[in-house]
Amino acid sequence: MDIDDVIKEIDEILQDYSMPKRVKTVLKHVSEELKKDTSDRAVKITTAIYEIEEVANDINLPMHAKTTLWDIISGLEALKEE
Repeated sequence: MDIDDVIKEIDEILQDYSMPKRVKTVLKHVSEELKKDTSDRAVKITTAIYEIEEVANDINLPMHAKTTLWDIISGLEALKEE
C-alpha cells in the first residue's frame, strides 16, 4: 500500500452519501494535504492521522464511519513505518 492507495480510498469515501458531513470535510482536507509535495512525508502522514483520529473519537459518530476512519488510520500508520 502506498500513499496514492490511501488517497484513492479517501476519495471513494467522499462519494459515500451515508458518511456524515463533518467526516467528509476532514477527509477532503486530509486528501488535499496528502496530495501536496510541500512538506516531509512523515509530517503529512502524522498530521493526517491526528486529524482523522480527532473525528473518529466523536461519541456521536455512527459505527460504520468509525470503522472506515480506523481503516484509513491503519493504512496511514503502515506508511509511516516504511
